[in-house]
Amino acid sequence: MARAALYRLLLVSSLGLTAAGARAEALPSPAEFLGHQVGADRRLAPYERVLEYLRLVDAASGRVSIESLGESTLGAEMVAVILTSEANQQRLDRWREIGRLLAAAEVEPATARQLAGEGRAVVLVTCTIHATEVGCTQMAMEFVWEFATTQDPARLAWMEEVVLLLMPSLNPDGQRLVIDWYRQHLGGEYEGGPMPWLYHHYVGHDNNRDFYMLTQRESRVLNRLLYHDWFPQVFVDEHQMGSTGPRMFVPPQTDPLAPEVHPLIFRQADLIGTNMSFRLEAAGKTGVGHNMIFDSYWPGGTRNTAWWKNVTGLLTEVASPRIATPIFIDPGELAGGRKGFPEYQRRANFPSPWPGGWWRLRDVVEYELVATWAALESAALYRRELLENFYRMGREAVAAGTAGPPYGWVVLPEQHDPVAAGRLVELLLEHGVRVQSAIEPLAVGRTTYPAGTVVIPAAQPYRAFLLTMLDRQRYPEVLPYEGGPVIPPYDVTAWSLPLLMGVEVAEVREPALASAALAPLAAYEWPAVEVAAAPGGHLVPHAADTVFVLLNRLLAAGKRAFWLTEPPAPGRAGEVWVPPGELEPAELAALATELHLPVAPLAQPPAGPRWRLGRTRVGLYKPWVASMDEGWTRWLLERYEFPFVNLSNDDLKENSFAGQVDLLLFPDVDKSILATGEPEDPPPGGRWPPLPPGYAGGIDPEGGAHLERWVRDGGTVVALDSAGGYFIDLFQLPVADVLADVPAEGFAAPGTLLRILVDVEHPLGYGLRPEEAAYFADSPAYRTTLPDARFERRVVARYPDHREDVPVSGYLLGAELLERRAAVVELTVDKGRVVLIGFRAQHRAQPHRTFKLLFNALYLPGLVREEPGPADGG
Repeated sequence: MARAALYRLLLVSSLGLTAAGARAEALPSPAEFLGHQVGADRRLAPYERVLEYLRLVDAASGRVSIESLGESTLGAEMVAVILTSEANQQRLDRWREIGRLLAAAEVEPATARQLAGEGRAVVLVTCTIHATEVGCTQMAMEFVWEFATTQDPARLAWMEEVVLLLMPSLNPDGQRLVIDWYRQHLGGEYEGGPMPWLYHHYVGHDNNRDFYMLTQRESRVLNRLLYHDWFPQVFVDEHQMGSTGPRMFVPPQTDPLAPEVHPLIFRQADLIGTNMSFRLEAAGKTGVGHNMIFDSYWPGGTRNTAWWKNVTGLLTEVASPRIATPIFIDPGELAGGRKGFPEYQRRANFPSPWPGGWWRLRDVVEYELVATWAALESAALYRRELLENFYRMGREAVAAGTAGPPYGWVVLPEQHDPVAAGRLVELLLEHGVRVQSAIEPLAVGRTTYPAGTVVIPAAQPYRAFLLTMLDRQRYPEVLPYEGGPVIPPYDVTAWSLPLLMGVEVAEVREPALASAALAPLAAYEWPAVEVAAAPGGHLVPHAADTVFVLLNRLLAAGKRAFWLTEPPAPGRAGEVWVPPGELEPAELAALATELHLPVAPLAQPPAGPRWRLGRTRVGLYKPWVASMDEGWTRWLLERYEFPFVNLSNDDLKENSFAGQVDLLLFPDVDKSILATGEPEDPPPGGRWPPLPPGYAGGIDPEGGAHLERWVRDGGTVVALDSAGGYFIDLFQLPVADVLADVPAEGFAAPGTLLRILVDVEHPLGYGLRPEEAAYFADSPAYRTTLPDARFERRVVARYPDHREDVPVSGYLLGAELLERRAAVVELTVDKGRVVLIGFRAQHRAQPHRTFKLLFNALYLPGLVREEPGPADGG
């Protein structure tokens, strides 16, 4: 609809009540329903109450419907509230289908123009992925009520042009936790303070870091809505931020810009964000900034990933009170110091500074109401352009994939890890990527691949997503001024899926795919697994990602399993041997089919020594200063079926762990937090927020003494990343972190893949390749020294000899500091053992290749070296 026609509709709509509005006249307002104003001081509606009200509006208004999307991690219902005119509500399937056709970019341009003229702009708004950012879920009730009852002619006209999908919470489990904790401490000294546990069951704040690996239920629910069910053109992700800076951030975002993303994404985000700023200013909402803090480079967040899929994603961030408790901010406490916002003063990107004073949850609600309506207004006024550009970006991506390299990618049939390639393909399919399979042998250059080879064509709408996900990253070193420092990244700088997952992918640099016989692949075709009886038992590759599930099930059932020290083929030390008689062939075949594991029969038992596995009792340390790394580790242990228990500070201080576990696993937790429960340096501009007495403190000296004795008596500690510093100090290990005192201007690796050289003959290195990519995020790097008689040490993985060989993907400053330094060290301490894994081996459950370093370490206490004997026959 042209804008002139839209304004004619405004006049028509103003002549009387709509039918939907008339029916909603008796609908109670949220304030009447709750008994208090939305956003009132110290008052929060729990998620279930919010849903109850939204269903009440749904029942009363023809402009509102609710679609159930799935369940959260802990089983809460996740929904989208669909908001549009009553006439549009009757044709939702048509608007959904038009979005799908335009996203696919397969129709001819004339048809696309017709569809854009007919269709409706679909806008997605998501709330409260971070559960302490409570305002948006509360705001959702008031916004939906206003939408259902408004008689404003402008808003009525917007409803005709737009279908708005509002998700009241992307983290309903966290909403329950935060509100329960807040209510528990109302009126006391801990009111509005932090919880001692994560506000997502597994990953806390990192639930907004999961949108290219899609490990969590909530991520998959949103991914399906975006790229399989609705195909929105605009995505507004509403957040809260710190209290002493701007009152609200809206787009445009700041540098750097991701090179693969279509410029229209940034232009449309700027257009909508500028209208947000305009409407907020007109409403008297001061302190709104743009082009600051948040960059446009990293694809891990919700709306960020959408940029690479032709969806215009916008971030909003509103300053936070103390949950629902108002705070008073003195003008002298307002500060800048962030990228694009060096000082708190009037600037081109911050024209009306907020002067200070009281800041309340109601302020958050009001700012978000204005911004959400402004997004709807912009989408209505530019409906046709948004739909046409959605199609145009996909069409141009397809054309670029046929005009020049890369023309696509081939997933090599031969892989070190036989499971990883299938998992990569399944992940891409879940992302909505088009994947194909060769019907006949495929010739690319001088190489011919067999029929069945998986091909990922570049000529598809999500080409930009593939370019960033399948290639290595080089962070664009944007300078604020000539000779200035590099603008630091907002988050990590490496995310190449082939590197993370250990999959060999060949880029197609010639137009061979255009004439190739290829068929669409709807699901990955896993090879069939057959297991015949074998007098020598069976071999399973240690390199396979899912072999650890097999091992853990065998050990749980009391079955024998071994790691072979002498490999059946070069580079395959640690192959898993299942002796004859442990499982019936049909049982092993069922397990191998479920886990996609190749199984090789043996005519006779293997010769040479081997390690017999025993079941290890693992204790995973869980500090009261909630650790996302602990949550990710817990999620991985559960997924791979490792038996473990969580251990608290009290368990260590009371020495109750000593008889319960064989191995203590410490996630990436700063050594000062481990020791005392507080960081060595308080956060910038503030103090460390206290926890209630039952949750305060760390391991403390008595816990450290118990730990030391337990290790010396034979216990095993595995310390990940920064946690290693605590044990270096506790035992005075012959190891030092060479980066401990290096200033930020001398070294930076904020989330970078680095090359490590692995001793694959050591049990910790079994299943890995001699060279791997390790995820390094402000991690330690170790220098070992010649130990005295108290210790033995072995470096299992190290960084290369030359700085040029260290970085693999992402941003690295100071590579020379890593030359020849140790990354993984195993040390014996009297009868016990300490393993230092000095990088993020399981970071956000993304670097699949290095999971094995962690998982192998968990079997160390139960390994028994054996020689072949009569029992080999079963």
